[in-house]
Amino acid sequence: MNISYDSYRVFYYAAKFRSFSQAAAALYSNQPNVTRTIKRLEQSLGCTLFIRTNRGAALTAEGKTLFSHI
Repeated sequence: MNISYDSYRVFYYAAKFRSFSQAAAALYSNQPNVTRTIKRLEQSLGCTLFIRTNRGAALTAEGKTLFSHI
C-alpha cells in the first residue's frame, strides 16, 4: 500500500476543519479535489473516515484513530 503524504495532509485539514470546503481553502485547492483525495484514501485504507452531511463532515471511529496518529 503506497499512500502519498499529500493524501494524509488533505485528510488532516479536512478532519481539523470538519469541512471539505474549508480544507480546500486552507490547501489552496478546490472541494472536488479534496473529496476525490479523501475517497481514494478511504479506498486504499479499506474503511470510511468521514460521515458526510450537508453541514460538514464528522470523523468515524477509524477517522479519529488516524487523526490521532497524524
